[in-house]
Amino acid sequence: MSARDLRRLDQITWPEFRDRINRAVLIVPFGAVEQHGYHLPLGVDGQLPFHLALAAADQFPAIVAPPIWFGYKSQPRSGGGGRFPGTISLDGGTLTGIARDLVGDLLRQGQRSIVLLNGHMENTAFAAEGADLALRGRPDDGTKVVLINWWEHVGADVLDQLFPEGFPGWEAEHASLTETSLMAHFLPDLVLPDRLPAQDDYWPVPVYSVFPEPAGLVPESGVLYQAHAASADKGVRLAEHITAQIVEILRREFPQLAASPAH
Repeated sequence: MSARDLRRLDQITWPEFRDRINRAVLIVPFGAVEQHGYHLPLGVDGQLPFHLALAAADQFPAIVAPPIWFGYKSQPRSGGGGRFPGTISLDGGTLTGIARDLVGDLLRQGQRSIVLLNGHMENTAFAAEGADLALRGRPDDGTKVVLINWWEHVGADVLDQLFPEGFPGWEAEHASLTETSLMAHFLPDLVLPDRLPAQDDYWPVPVYSVFPEPAGLVPESGVLYQAHAASADKGVRLAEHITAQIVEILRREFPQLAASPAH
């Protein structure tokens, strides 16, 4: 029988959580269920912030909530799109309500330090709106909610070192170099490298949106740029860098928790 993971909200008891309220930051990973090519599972966008949050909890007092698996509508211009079976999305109002209700209920219980760690680009505005609505009208009691998109904290210097053959840009990164490398590190059994698509050039998509979504904007594989240069070793280095950036944010935004014993 495996030991309980005391970093995880779903594996601790309610008295254990009660005793750690405001002695640890509460991290809620936000993801999506959407296609990630032939070689990655549908849950990549929830898995990556969840495992990055757990890594951060090794270095800063934190409790990691179960991921919010479903996210806002996958968009072709960022490599997704709703035409792929298995891509299951929420309306923006629904996701805003989920974020608002989660933050609001944590505040009701007295939790004042909350992080929304996002792994799906399309979630950003709706998670932010939910947090804003939950906080609207509250007195200044020290409550703070921080929204982090993990990919925004990977510097160009890091990308140049890891991918000297070239990085196509985040707009083409869906199921490509960084996501494949991170998944190969965190969950190697879920990566199917023999199914990588053969294309090795950037697949251009319009920098505007069309509704309803027409066929053919995204290649049949769902991948905009090849991931053959991805590796678990690069995933380790990426994870260490991103985790360090997240921990730096936590220390800056929640200094009162930095010395807490509640790891």
